Amino acid sequence: MKQNIPYQFGINDRLFKPFDVNEKNAKRLERLLKMKDAELITMICKHYISNFIPDPVQNENEYWIISCFPSTDRSPVRVSIWFPEVFNIAFARSYFGHTDDLQCMVFVHRDYFTDASLRKAERKVKGLFFYPGYHFVTGIDEQLAAFMPLGSYFPFVENENIYESIRAHNYELSLKGRTPFKKGHNYEFVRHLFR
Repeated sequence: MKQNIPYQFGINDRLFKPFDVNEKNAKRLERLLKMKDAELITMICKHYISNFIPDPVQNENEYWIISCFPSTDRSPVRVSIWFPEVFNIAFARSYFGHTDDLQCMVFVHRDYFTDASLRKAERKVKGLFFYPGYHFVTGIDEQLAAFMPLGSYFPFVENENIYESIRAHNYELSLKGRTPFKKGHNYEFVRHLFR
């Protein structure tokens, strides 16, 4: 049910945690930065972390992680909260597509939408489609996956309802506990984004 949820978002004055450089993660970041869409990927990831991760500095590698080219699916970017991924940038052929173009997957909270508002969003945002059957077993029945071309991310999140639905979904997921995937977190990538 749609409601106001007490959360803090954004990068504040608190410092990020110190870390030991991981050569494998540094190489993955270097590979990401050589991609032709690296600048747009960087802008999108910075926006997503700042706006849609609850207390991103305090909770870094506690409740959420970001990875580059993880061994499981080789997506250029994947963000997970608790257990499942909540956001990724992947090649379209990996998820319901047939090209090597990059696309974003973003989870939203279904309670924020009517069927009509979902169809309206799909008409307004180029290449956007919602896929109800794509999910991890998270216990959030209202979870809904949205897929879009990389260039459609910012028009997608301009919609206030969509913006709030992403926050609500991620906040609810963060209440489930700490992430078990700490070794997958790419500190180097986060420091690159917010240097």
